[in-house]
Amino acid sequence: MTTPHHEPSAPQPPLPISRDRIYRSPMGIVGGVLLLGIGLWLGIDALARGHGRTPWLALAGLILVVPLVMAFTFRPAVYANEDRLRVRNPFRLIVLPWGEVATLRSGLSNEVVAKSGAKFQLWAIPVSLRGRKRAARREARAAAEAAGGGRTGRGGRAGG
Repeated sequence: MTTPHHEPSAPQPPLPISRDRIYRSPMGIVGGVLLLGIGLWLGIDALARGHGRTPWLALAGLILVVPLVMAFTFRPAVYANEDRLRVRNPFRLIVLPWGEVATLRSGLSNEVVAKSGAKFQLWAIPVSLRGRKRAARREARAAAEAAGGGRTGRGGRAGG
């Protein structure tokens, strides 16, 4: 009578897969919109008002340039979630589980290094040279404080 009635535990539904966080270069997209706008304006004008071979050359130029601008400005993106990192470059798609990622480096470009030693460029994430200099100064200051026992060279005050 006081014994609880135990039902067999039903299988738990899998946890919802987290949505990917998307990283893109906003200025790359703005540059792509501007390039497409100028290219289409000039190309359509040459198609409408050109004489002789000009309309055909304008059409060939548009067919060549528009896909390249789209590939290099709108396509690059980095998708990250709890399970994997997906890098979409202009002509390539790289999927790396987080367990396979060795390091993320930022030099003249951002790159991910896999444990196998392969390096992949992250076209979608721009590198800030100003930010790199600021980080280098911060690291040098931290190394100097660690080596000097907390003294910074500003009259002996730590911090600031």
